[in-house]
This record gives sequence, C-alpha cells and structure tokens, in this order.
Amino acid sequence: MSSKYPFWPFYSGLGFALFGIILIVLKSGIKLSFIFFIIALFLLVIWAYMIISIDIKKNKRKSQVCICVICNHEQSEICIEEKCPCCVNMKNNVVIGHSNNYLQ
Repeated sequence: MSSKYPFWPFYSGLGFALFGIILIVLKSGIKLSFIFFIIALFLLVIWAYMIISIDIKKNKRKSQVCICVICNHEQSEICIEEKCPCCVNMKNNVVIGHSNNYLQ
C-alpha cells in the first residue's frame, strides 16, 4: 500500500506534541516540554513543506505541453501515462520526467 504523501513527519510531530502535553500535566518542567513543542512544530512544518512541494511538482508535470513530433500528444500527462519512449525520461521502469527534446 503506497501513499502519495509521506505521513511520518505528521505522526512524529503529533507524538512529540502529545509527549510535551504529558510533561506539562505531570509538572516535570516547562522548559523540557517547550523543547518537545519546538520539535513537534518543526516536524509539522517539514510535513507541510513536503506536501506542497509534491503538489507543485505534480501540477507542473500536468501543465506541460508536449511538442514531440513523433508521438503527437497534446499534453505531457498523456505521454507519462502511456510511457512514450520518445519523450519520457525513465529510470528503473519509473517515470522521472518529460522532455520535449526527442533527440536525447
């Protein structure tokens, strides 16, 4: 089962925040719980950045126009779905990009 977004920073950030709350409830120290809140905030920001960067890359790939004279597709998304050998860059049977330069 593969997910399109990584969730480990979210769950780790949530865990650190809950541990910080537990430390406050147990009255073990504000400074120590503050450190855990900072780590949780950092992980949640990393998670948001990863989601945004994945969406930007995905939208950029969809909006490209294919001008390849061999396959005659309108959008690069069609080339990527069909894995056209003339204009799709692949590595180990995984599509890594689309190129309008068919003379690679």
